[in-house]
Amino acid sequence: MHAIHNVALPSAVRGTGPRLVLVHGAGATSESTYGPLVSGLAAGYGVVAPDYSRLPTDAAVDIDALADWHVEAALRAGCERFAMIGHSLGSMIATRAAVRHPDRVTALVLTSAFARAPASTRLKLRVWRDLLDGDRVLLARFLMSLMLSDRYLDAMTEEQLDGFAELIALTVSPGSAEQLELVLRLDVRADLAKVRVPTLVIATSDDRLVPAAMSDELIDHLSAAVSAALPCGHLPALECPQEWQRLIGDFLAAVVTDGAAR
Repeated sequence: MHAIHNVALPSAVRGTGPRLVLVHGAGATSESTYGPLVSGLAAGYGVVAPDYSRLPTDAAVDIDALADWHVEAALRAGCERFAMIGHSLGSMIATRAAVRHPDRVTALVLTSAFARAPASTRLKLRVWRDLLDGDRVLLARFLMSLMLSDRYLDAMTEEQLDGFAELIALTVSPGSAEQLELVLRLDVRADLAKVRVPTLVIATSDDRLVPAAMSDELIDHLSAAVSAALPCGHLPALECPQEWQRLIGDFLAAVVTDGAAR
């Protein structure tokens, strides 16, 4: 495994049952990506939620290192075999982990996923990267327009929108620039044919950052994949957490038992 020094690996498992490892997206944290799902899934599973936003920036730019780090985090927490749930960039990290550690990873759930970012996504990511060094409230408004559906945004008053933007501006994740650069150059299409575990691919149908059509490419090239969709933007934990948890729970109940795939 790639050694990432001076970083405390998570050692706690929340809940009991088959083991799950959650992998968050670029520019995010486990909390901002999964929110209430952590405690919800812990009602029936043993959940490990590593936070790679805490890694040194020079260590968080290699997908092999990130894949290995999540597996090591699970092993340190006493999880020998586990399913992995990935969101956005986290889906690609989880996919690489399944390829590099087939004896450990038993199933995958990939949400808002892609094998290579399309041109429209890359353009938006470059704007996001360039705004990191400027007005953080402007960055936050841009991210809200990308990450959240009109349905969700239209339910807020102007004052709530402004307050939400100010909150996001205060919580920009460390390592965002390096993680965005990773997404810009990442291409894991060759990994897809090597994945042998049951996989659920969840498209977010109102996603303006990662087009839902990117999920179709995964379905076409993964040998043991099924598909589902959520009527929301890029952040289902904010817009439809219960529906997201239900899709994950139903899939895992069908393919995972005691930490191993059925």
